[in-house]
Amino acid sequence: MVMARRNLISILLLSVLIIAASSTVAYASSVTVRSSNRQVSVTLSIVEAFYTDADGDGYEDDVVGYFDIFLGGRQRYTMDISPALTLPSGESYTYLYTVNTRLSTLHCTMYFYDHALESGNYTFSVDIVLYTGGVAAGQTHYSFDPPGGSGDADPCGFLVVSA
Repeated sequence: MVMARRNLISILLLSVLIIAASSTVAYASSVTVRSSNRQVSVTLSIVEAFYTDADGDGYEDDVVGYFDIFLGGRQRYTMDISPALTLPSGESYTYLYTVNTRLSTLHCTMYFYDHALESGNYTFSVDIVLYTGGVAAGQTHYSFDPPGGSGDADPCGFLVVSA
């Protein structure tokens, strides 16, 4: 009975540690900017970026980038978000999204379909321009090295935003 109780306590403690570890996000790169009137702030944090077969075409030639945006100081925010992917050759793909929100936290996933076609270091970057409370801008980036892809489709991007 005592041994069973110790095992149960050990399992519960391990479960708590696993839950605590999984809820902690380590950011790869982060920047915080404030509006010109200092009443609004935005923190932009890249969580990670990696290559995969995100579109299911059989080629690991897609890049997925995760980033979070934390807003503070107002009830409504207007901003431009520009996720970009720079290939080892220097070629760059940038996509522009305008967001108007009342949320204070945005979890974003950017899909770069058919972009990872070269071997070498890739750079995933995100620029943000906040228009609420005066203009403020910031950028953060994350570098990684996927193997060369071999797909033949035209590159395209897709952003998913959730609260």
